[in-house]
Parts: sequence; structure tokens; C-alpha cells
Amino acid sequence: MDRRFAKISLLALLAVPAAFGATCESLTTLKLADTTITAAREIPAGSFKPGTGAAINNLPAFCQVHGVIKPTPVSAVNFEVWMPAAGWNGKLQTVGNGGLAGTISFPAMAVALRAGYATTSTDTGHTTEESREWLQNRERLIDYSYRGLHLTTVDAKAVADAFYGKAPAQAYYSGCSTGGKQGLMEAQRYPADFDGIVAGDAANYWTRQMTSEVWNGVVTGSPETVLPVEKLQLIQNAVLEQCDALDGVKDGLINDSRRCKFEPKKLLCKGADGAGCLTAAQVGAVEKIYSGPVNPRTGQKIYEGMYPGNEMGWGKAGGQMVINRPGASSGVSSFDFMRYTLFDKPAWDFHTFDFDKDLQALEAKFASVTNATDANLEQFRKLGHKLLYYHGAADPLIPAQNGIDYYESVLAAQGKDEAKTQAFFRAFLVPGLYHCSGGPGAYGFGGSSPAPENQRDADHDVVSAVARWAEKGVAPEKIIATKYVDNNPAKGVAMQRPLCPWPLASKYNGKGDTNDAGSFSCVR
Repeated sequence: MDRRFAKISLLALLAVPAAFGATCESLTTLKLADTTITAAREIPAGSFKPGTGAAINNLPAFCQVHGVIKPTPVSAVNFEVWMPAAGWNGKLQTVGNGGLAGTISFPAMAVALRAGYATTSTDTGHTTEESREWLQNRERLIDYSYRGLHLTTVDAKAVADAFYGKAPAQAYYSGCSTGGKQGLMEAQRYPADFDGIVAGDAANYWTRQMTSEVWNGVVTGSPETVLPVEKLQLIQNAVLEQCDALDGVKDGLINDSRRCKFEPKKLLCKGADGAGCLTAAQVGAVEKIYSGPVNPRTGQKIYEGMYPGNEMGWGKAGGQMVINRPGASSGVSSFDFMRYTLFDKPAWDFHTFDFDKDLQALEAKFASVTNATDANLEQFRKLGHKLLYYHGAADPLIPAQNGIDYYESVLAAQGKDEAKTQAFFRAFLVPGLYHCSGGPGAYGFGGSSPAPENQRDADHDVVSAVARWAEKGVAPEKIIATKYVDNNPAKGVAMQRPLCPWPLASKYNGKGDTNDAGSFSCVR
């Protein structure tokens, strides 16, 4: 058991009668290490507007607790714990962040609360309103990278213990992107924190992910290499024409991206540039996005590139998910991260990044803090804890192969024993899923998009799946994902497909309704 958790649990039990628990308001007097509980109040059922963001509807009555953790003199890790006033399932669910964090993930907390969980989230020690200069402080970077979420979870367990008069029987985690990295970081650094972890589209190889974002900005950021939307559609159409039917059905999705070998050169203009072809410079840019960043001195691959088939996602988020417009900054988080942490130069020009020397400096200074790439999950495994990883195969920000690479590294650390590894760690690729949400595929499975209301069970919902795995020993052989009409759950189900644990992929059985998950099997 985490020694700090043991200490806090004892303090919590001394603060209130364990048999009855505390009133919500009295939790402000709870004594926790390095923590001040600044507010605790009862919230009635219905609509609720948190401190930031829009109002959230259809919430049960709950106890809202806000606290601040200060493990160092410069730290200020804000967190909240929401606990159902009735119908608690006896468990805690921590939810993660995105990007550079800076906000408490209230919408994700609401999902967990409705499912009966006590739930918690943190801003990881800074706010979106403050200057990104916080990145220059190593202690605050540590709070963001791993310490803030861990201490939040420890405190949330103690708060629930005090409120209910008993500690959560199990604790679970769910997060995507930076939240995916947080989940892997927890399994690696704090294996006792969670009985089960759901991690998606993880930015766990943080230094290389930041480098990749800069790379994609550089290779598409000149007037000659800009890829307008119509050319992205041209590329994606050509990829699907070649690879769509490899799984036995033509449906606009590539179910097994390993089998798609697409050469952008086939779209090279024979003469003048036009809407139906790519110039030599554009072909080169696309090839470099597929290849991923390469060290210019050694020729060695730095990081994975994109699978073919997600090209329309490259222009997401105002053209800065992957491709760059002249005059814009690079990527989603890389521009701020690089200019403050590595270069200490707010006016830094990302085009000047040296993919040899600057990368070496980046990793020497920050890899030990920011990266969650340790393949040694032996303590996590020995505790009987479970890790369910998923990654959108069409993710246009974090290459899906990076997630598979991490799984393969853990497999290698387990002596390449697939049965032993899959007894505690399974990875699922999601065809047609962009970065955590969106895209042409079936992505309603309880990550960033819910399963159908009448199917919020362990066969269709990843948090339920990891809970069943941890509590009953039933490993997920597949997850049924849902595609909604117009990507809107209110409009009903368009189709369902099985998500298969790597290295399996779904393939059409050759007969049956292609919108029915039962018409597909998981095969090698």
C-alpha cells in the first residue's frame, strides 16, 4: 500500500466515526497531508454549473468537494471529488486530462457520477488562464506530468472514506490523449493506485510526440507543401480505393492498417498542378507524414508516422492537428512546450528545430519527467491490476503505431509471453477513430463517446469491461463499438463493430448484415 495513502486513510478515519461517515459540509475539516479542503457542499439533483464550463444536466444529487494540494512550495494542484448522495457503487473513478491540462475534467466526472462512481479530477497544478511560463518550473512540470493526478487519487480515496465511512472497494482510471499518458504513467509509477486503467490514444512518448508535431508542421508549412482540403480528400479516396476492401467489406474503413501499403507517388501530377494530383513537393510532404520524423544526421527513425487512411483528419482543429499553414504555430501542444521548456524563448520559430541536437537536449532534460514509456509493469501485474489500452487507427495527432509499440515493449519485457501479457494488458485499435473522438468509424464504446444507453455493459463499455476484468477475471475478448447516425447518439445506431485485442483485427465473415458486429470475427 502507498505509505502516504495509509497515513491519510488513518487521519480520515480519526476525523469522523467510521461507521457512519461525515456530512458533506464537515469535510472541510478533514486533515490530509499537504492538502487544504477549500469547499464542500451538497448539490441537488438536476443541472449543475461547475466553476468553469457550461452547465451539466441530468446529474444525481452529490457531495462536491474542492481541494488544493501543495506538495512543494510552488505547487497548487486543484482537484474536485464528486460523491453520489445515494446509490454509490462503492468504487472510485479518476478521470484524466487533455493537452497541457489546466482544467478539471467536469464532463468526464459527470459521466462517472451518473454511473454510480465517486469520481475525481485535477487541473494538474495550473490553469489555462495563466501564462504558459509555468512550463519553465520543473516542480510544476512534475505536478503536470504525474504527481498531481497521483496525489489527487490518494486524497480522493481518503475523502470518500471519510464521507461514506468506508474506503472505495476498487479504484479505476479513464483518460485519453494526455489522459492516456496519465494512465500509463500511473501503471508504471504508482501501480497500487488503480485496480483497472483505461488509457486511450496516449501521448506517453511525450518528447517524441512533441518532436513529431514540429516535424509535421515543418514538412507541410511552406507554400509548396501546403495540403488543401481537396487534396487531403484526394489522398484519402485513393487510400480507401486500394485498402478499404481488405477486410472483406467496402465500407469506408480500414480495419487492419498493417495491410495497407499506399504509395503517394501514384498521385504525382503528370503535368501542371491540379485538383486531381499532387505536386512533387506535396508527395514528399505526405511521404514524410507517413514515415514520421527522421534524424537528419543518422537517418534513424525518431517516431512513428501516420497510418494511411486518416488524411481528412490532418486538417482538423483549424489545420493544426497535423498539417500546417504558413505563419501558424506547430501542432497542438508542441509549440508552447518547446518554446518554454527547452528554448526559454516565447518567440521561438519552430522551423529552426534541429531534429538531431535539439531532440537530444529535449530528452536529456525532460524525458525522465514527461515520458511514460517504461515497459516494466511487473508490479502492476503482480497486484492483479488490469490495463485496457485503445488507440484510434485514424488518429491524426498521435500515431496509432506508437500505442502498439508500447504494448509490444511490455510483451517483450514479459518474455514475449502473449498469454501472460494479455492476462493483464490488452490493446485495441479502433478503425476510423480520430484523436479520442470523431472520425468515420464506430467509436461509441465509453471512451469519449458513450455506448448506447441500453448497452452500457462490459461488452460495449471499456470502463465496465476493465472493472469486470479486475473484479471477476473475465478478460475482454472484444469490445463492441457503436457508430451513431450523424455521430449523434440521439439519432440512433448506424452500425456496430467488434474491436479486437492486438494482434487480432476484425474481418467480415462473408455473410450477414455488415452493420451488425456479429458478422465480423477477430482474426490474425
